[in-house]
Amino acid sequence: MNSAPLDIVATLGPASLHLAADLARAGAATFRLNASHMTPGELARAVRSVREALPAHRVVVDLQGAKMRLGTFEPRDVKSGQTVRFAIEPDDPAAIPLDHPELYESLQVGDTLSLDDDRVRMRVLDVSAQTLSARCLQDATLRPRKGVNVIEHPVQLADLSARDKAHLQAVVPWSGIDFAFSFMLDGREAAWVRRLAPNARVVGKIERREAVDQVRAIGDRCDELWVCRGDLGAQMGAGPLARFVSTFRPWSGGPPVIMAGQVLEHLTHHADPTRSEVCHLYDLVDRGYAGIVLSDETAVGHDPVAAVRIARALLDGAG
Repeated sequence: MNSAPLDIVATLGPASLHLAADLARAGAATFRLNASHMTPGELARAVRSVREALPAHRVVVDLQGAKMRLGTFEPRDVKSGQTVRFAIEPDDPAAIPLDHPELYESLQVGDTLSLDDDRVRMRVLDVSAQTLSARCLQDATLRPRKGVNVIEHPVQLADLSARDKAHLQAVVPWSGIDFAFSFMLDGREAAWVRRLAPNARVVGKIERREAVDQVRAIGDRCDELWVCRGDLGAQMGAGPLARFVSTFRPWSGGPPVIMAGQVLEHLTHHADPTRSEVCHLYDLVDRGYAGIVLSDETAVGHDPVAAVRIARALLDGAG
């Protein structure tokens, strides 16, 4: 069992941006801000708000990293077999904005796109430098700002994206701001962050199957690891994800490891976690995890403060 207090990372979102002090009193030690859903200006204002309320608490800015997302559009229902067009700069209202040049460069006809934590899959029919067409493999609803992955192979970056650089530079002047890199591949991405924020701690997020094979290398290059079951499960499938999570243990001399993604998801809409969630939480503590990230539970949940209070009581009891 852990002897140090176990960390609760509370994600601040629409339901909780104004509740940072209340969440801290309930037991949150760290606060996560997801830059993927904010402009640099909005992120800077959110950091200022948390810093003014809680000057000593740790703040982690979660950069988009290598995670690709759809742009902004009205939700759209699609049918199995329907062809959908995506574009960096849509020239007609039927196209879905998808502004990731590195994706178009790496895609091949026949590749499988996984969207929205694998709720939607599409087969690539045609791709150019700025547009692609794909066939839906099931009836679904496409929603803005949802994640996009390629099942067959990784999509690699050469440096921080312009978007991430803008977000990072907007908050670097504030002290005590750390950065998480989404969809880290092998840990080399930590150097990209440290170039612009040399004093920041870097969190490596384990969210893709390639990172599972490189987890030790990532741990050597990062200050902390987050095992993110949502995106990792979408990449690997439920069975391989379960095998990895059930066998992986933080190692002696390695960085702190925190579990993220659907840890106590039932609290998003309900007053209590499920028994399965509680059992799994105790198992994580027993295996040496340093804490948990609450995502939807606090970002959009019906009672973020109660979610943290319950998580704090469970972790204290498990530790």
